[in-house]
Amino acid sequence: MTLEPVIEEITRKGHLEIAEIRREAEKKAEEIIAEAKEKAEEIIKKAKAEAEKEVERLRKQEISGIKLEMKKEELAKKKDVVERVREKLIEKIRNMGENEREELLKKLISKYDQDGFKVYSSKKDEEIVKKLVKKMEYAGNIECLGGIILESADGSYRINLTFDNIVEEVFEDKMKDIHKILFGE
Repeated sequence: MTLEPVIEEITRKGHLEIAEIRREAEKKAEEIIAEAKEKAEEIIKKAKAEAEKEVERLRKQEISGIKLEMKKEELAKKKDVVERVREKLIEKIRNMGENEREELLKKLISKYDQDGFKVYSSKKDEEIVKKLVKKMEYAGNIECLGGIILESADGSYRINLTFDNIVEEVFEDKMKDIHKILFGE
């Protein structure tokens, strides 16, 4: 027997084994690829879901930010309107007629006119106040729109009845009512 048929037989078996190994390797590769595709699709699906959640979260956050900014603008505009109302009231007080001014001062003074108090007023109201006080001592001028400040003789007690102070107190105390009237809130 010659060696050639043996070599051919070995070569043929080798080719068959190689073909079998190659088929198994290709089959295994296809399984690995299929598994990898499945995992990739799963990863893509999860990533897409997370991205959609993130987009929704960002959208809600953006909407919330816009609403907050709109609320800030609305509050700023309302504050501006209230401030303009306050300024118009102060302007009206500034331009009040003498008779109306005297009536208001008479009401303030009559309630507190008693011995042991000093009274201060604006330069504009000085003559009216001096005319209206009976028991109090006129102590001088103060810088204000009008009204009076009462002070005990020893200076330990003061009552601020200036128009400036009254306007501020009314605006602080009645802010809710002012908003309701102006904005229906």
